[in-house]
Amino acid sequence: MTARRLYPILWTVAFLLSAYGAYRLVRSLLETEAPDPTRERIRALIGEADQLLKTLDEQRRS
Repeated sequence: MTARRLYPILWTVAFLLSAYGAYRLVRSLLETEAPDPTRERIRALIGEADQLLKTLDEQRRS
């Protein structure tokens, strides 16, 4: 194949790949996550641990 025939094919492939990448990016940004009870429980436990650490710090300073 000559370069003259190859360039349009390469540009088409590059365009299709970039369009597919943009499509996947937009789709991933617009996708909402299903509510996960485990994630909420972990966040609650982290918050409780932070509160306990603050309480221990205050008791140690007193």
